[in-house]
Amino acid sequence: MRSFGKAALNSIHGLLVAGEAWWFDTSRRVQTSGTTALKGLTIFGDASDSCSYIPVRPSRARKALDALPVHDHFAYTFVDVGSGKGRMLLVAAEYPFRKIVGIEFAVKLNDLALRNIAAYRSRKQRCREIESLRMDALDFRFPDGNLVLYFFNPFGSATMQRLLEGLEQSLDRNPRDVLVVTVFPQFDSLFAATRHFKLCRRMRRCHIYRSTNHQV
Repeated sequence: MRSFGKAALNSIHGLLVAGEAWWFDTSRRVQTSGTTALKGLTIFGDASDSCSYIPVRPSRARKALDALPVHDHFAYTFVDVGSGKGRMLLVAAEYPFRKIVGIEFAVKLNDLALRNIAAYRSRKQRCREIESLRMDALDFRFPDGNLVLYFFNPFGSATMQRLLEGLEQSLDRNPRDVLVVTVFPQFDSLFAATRHFKLCRRMRRCHIYRSTNHQV
């Protein structure tokens, strides 16, 4: 009976997730749903430490963005590292960020993201400057202004460590407010070893880190 109850709950949860994804895509005229494996895709960079594209639930994305300790979104550029088909970019567009940038190294996924950005329609949209860049995240040059960086486990610890090293070098050159959002967080030990980041908010499925030298 207990196993049946658990299976029933899992089934209901699956239907709710699928329904939420369907409504997001249908109401915004986009196609962001569906897990996509990297095998067989044309990649810009090394895929050995990378993970399949799994779109975040819109409700979970909004919960993470609502938890940001940000009063003036327009003072920040939002960057989704491993942005896939662009769902998180479109959720972020509901907030008045200065700019929204996606970084995606799979050609097919980035092409789909560009189509979704072009097709996207929503009365909730508050940021209209959205782009998706086809490139390896390790080649991305972090903008000089305040940032919100978003990660939904696009790659493993080795790549994340290299990216954090580059981010810390950027902060050495140009101290500023940088917030890092990790959904289903797996990199606590890496952030604990950094010089510039401290955990500022811990939620059930999301951690938010902040640069310690921010001045806001």
